Amino acid sequence: MKRLDGYIKAYRKGDTEAIMKYYHPDNFVYSDFSTSDRHLMGLSEVASHYSNTFSNFHDLTITTLSVHGHKDFTAWEWEITCKPAVSPETGERLEKEEAELKKLMGCTLMWWEDDKIVRNHDYVQVKDV
Repeated sequence: MKRLDGYIKAYRKGDTEAIMKYYHPDNFVYSDFSTSDRHLMGLSEVASHYSNTFSNFHDLTITTLSVHGHKDFTAWEWEITCKPAVSPETGERLEKEEAELKKLMGCTLMWWEDDKIVRNHDYVQVKDV
């Protein structure tokens, strides 16, 4: 799934602007089904979500486990390891050295139209490190 290579590279770099170029400018919706409040999001909400994600974690590393699909659909299975830069308990910033390593397993389903993503569904689970 060559078209996903650039998207994955942008994610690894934490480049929100580059990621957003893969989404359809007029026909796009994003849902993260591992949360209760990130459903049916539009482009500006997703850009904000990615910017926050990349600034709120130290050493965020994403590894592709598998990619499958066809012209109109892609399933991307991945694993992320990271250290939170913000304490979930207090909301205070954490230094990298004091943050605990986390591991996330997930799958991103993408529906495509004219080589742009029109619908994106994320499914994520926290795993023991």
